[in-house]
Amino acid sequence: MTRLSVRTIAKRIGVSAATVSRVLNDRPGVAEATRARVLREMHEQGMAAPAPESEPFVGIIVPELDNPVFPLLAGAIEAKLGGQGVTAMIGSSTRKGPTELDYIATLLRQHIQGLVLISGRHANPSADHGFYWQLHRRHLPMVLVGGQVKDLPVPTVTTDEAAGAAMAVAHLHSLGHTRIGLAGGQGYLRPSRNRLRGYRREMRRLFGGVDDALYAETDYSITGGQAAARILLTAGATAIIAGSDLMALGVMEAVREAGLSVPRDVSVIGYDDSYLAAHSALTTVRQPVEEMAGAVATALGERLQGYHTAHVDHVFTPTLVVRGSTGAS
Repeated sequence: MTRLSVRTIAKRIGVSAATVSRVLNDRPGVAEATRARVLREMHEQGMAAPAPESEPFVGIIVPELDNPVFPLLAGAIEAKLGGQGVTAMIGSSTRKGPTELDYIATLLRQHIQGLVLISGRHANPSADHGFYWQLHRRHLPMVLVGGQVKDLPVPTVTTDEAAGAAMAVAHLHSLGHTRIGLAGGQGYLRPSRNRLRGYRREMRRLFGGVDDALYAETDYSITGGQAAARILLTAGATAIIAGSDLMALGVMEAVREAGLSVPRDVSVIGYDDSYLAAHSALTTVRQPVEEMAGAVATALGERLQGYHTAHVDHVFTPTLVVRGSTGAS
């Protein structure tokens, strides 16, 4: 009796290797009709059941866990990969703890078969990206989220940050605001640059110019938002767009410190639409997390199954979610 690999059987039957693996391991997530078809085809072909293959094991690395959008996105990706029979391990790199490269080195020692990097070194165009090229030469399937490496032929998944910032400016303009400030994150990061570009473009379109005093660069944290807001309020801003929901909470705190209120005196818009936004009635720019996670899982899953499809840069359009933190000027 012939013994064939899981991938060979999957190709014969016209299903994914992950599906065949789940059937052989008696795992859930396979429709009964599909399960019966896999077993029937194997019997009719006179195949012996191959030894069950271990589930593919991949790593997901985020830059931090304080900003809720990162664990939200990583969790969504993990769930989508799990539906394909792929096991994922999530790790966070921090300035004081293990770095992105530390995590990658550890995961390589654990013989990972794929990697998802969220807002890592690839989000900084000026960083050394040599290690990414080394991984590519080792033929390790990768997906980059929130940035890219020039000429590196791997799939990327991002949102159109410039469009998101422009949406926020247009919304505030419709409410009568003219002194619209931007509390941005670190300027060396690609998302920060993109949001600043979209903000300036829309300000020029609507008002004919940009007042540089209405831009403050700090970092993507509550204290960063507070610091930026103090600068922007001094410059006369009546509305502030923050680079993240976390920053927006800091902006709102600074508004209260100044003896003002949101949105009566100052309108505030965040970015991400994390759980913080809904609980604080924050108007925000929503990243389509589920759709992004699906694109990541599909791109990585294809490569784990040995399909050499062309890499694609997936760019998702954000949407504006209006809540109670914005009002008429």
